[in-house]
Amino acid sequence: MARVPLPGLELIKTFEGLRLEAYPDPKTGAEPITIGWGSTRRQDGRPFRLGERITRAEADDLLMGQTEQSFLPPLTRIPGWGNLNDNQQGAILSFAYNLGAHFYGNRGFETISRVLRQQAWQDIEAALILYRNPGSNVEEGLLRRRLAEANVFLADTPGISLSSAGQRYLSGGRTPVAGSNLSREAQAYLAVRPQVGTGAESTTPPGDRLLMLRTPFMRGADVQALQAELRRRGATITADGVFGPATRTAVEQFQRQQGIAVDGIVGPQTWGRLRSGPSPTPPSPPPPSGQRLLLLTNPMMRGDDVRTLQEALRRQGATITVDGVFGPATRAAVEQFQRQQGLAVDGIVGPQTWARLQQSPTSPPASARMLRLASPLMVGDDVRALQRALTQAGFPLVVDGAFGPATDRAVRQYQTSRGLVSDGIVGPQTRSRLGL
Repeated sequence: MARVPLPGLELIKTFEGLRLEAYPDPKTGAEPITIGWGSTRRQDGRPFRLGERITRAEADDLLMGQTEQSFLPPLTRIPGWGNLNDNQQGAILSFAYNLGAHFYGNRGFETISRVLRQQAWQDIEAALILYRNPGSNVEEGLLRRRLAEANVFLADTPGISLSSAGQRYLSGGRTPVAGSNLSREAQAYLAVRPQVGTGAESTTPPGDRLLMLRTPFMRGADVQALQAELRRRGATITADGVFGPATRTAVEQFQRQQGIAVDGIVGPQTWGRLRSGPSPTPPSPPPPSGQRLLLLTNPMMRGDDVRTLQEALRRQGATITVDGVFGPATRAAVEQFQRQQGLAVDGIVGPQTWARLQQSPTSPPASARMLRLASPLMVGDDVRALQRALTQAGFPLVVDGAFGPATDRAVRQYQTSRGLVSDGIVGPQTRSRLGL
């Protein structure tokens, strides 16, 4: 069995907190009953009950057992895992403990998976902070956790360290800002945060630079040539020689179609596929409610086309207000829909997202079997559909198609929040409330 990296346990303890008496889940006020460092079940799988107590040593044993049995086995399948030092493994263990043991290679985790696969450690801080639930009331807490993980990861990484902005944020105070979930210090960090970009390709062919979205936008004849190639394959972009968000979205969609790393960066592999790829496909239809792209801007976009978008997202199960204002909640709903549909997850509503919203059914296919935590774990597309529905309902999970402890916990939380019997079993009533 793989050795548990101790820096990871310290990070987990820092952000999970220790409770030696069983307590109701903070989000639901009921089950699952939690104890220790966030544990909901004993090592034999039995749940805890209110009023039970454990010692600090027992809490540590529970955490150690959980990481050994549930988290390290999938993490060891990350390429080069055995070559990572304890700090690097520990940081990724903390990330997985928070977001799911099977995150690597999973939809929605393309960027961190690519950075780990290519060992592009200069991008690790920028990659980790992407996973902070932007726009939510937990964004600041997750930002602090992601930066702490990046700091530990880079502690013994030669030649690379946490950005000076990241170091200032971790060492400074927090000044509340009225009307915002983010402190003044968090906003200052995010304004200058590092961007993923370098290290995406190991080499570049003669005369070809890496093309990517950056500030200021990249411009030139090579960008125009890229856009022309993408247009020939159906992308509805302007060949203006400026690499903006629409060009990045078109690049990501092409990469997804070609089965290569979806990172929005045009290096040797993407150039090669563009120059020798299959025949072009017809362009997607324009948005039904106007030609403009819809996205989160400052000031926020408003109008009937935004309202039409919100109504379509609500038909897909999104819990957003139809107010005609494209705010953070609308962006989050767009990203969730794009993730479910296998589209580029950028929060931008262009022709492809509009088309999928028109064509997509209002609910995933139903399944007859009862879903619950079992040994061996239940797996399948019905579990995957359940995990997507729970994530959309506000109980985020890694959508891996395996009904493990994290899914069990999310089901119980959802059931409690909806006034259902919190038994962790997805039967007709729970399925119906989730729209399955």
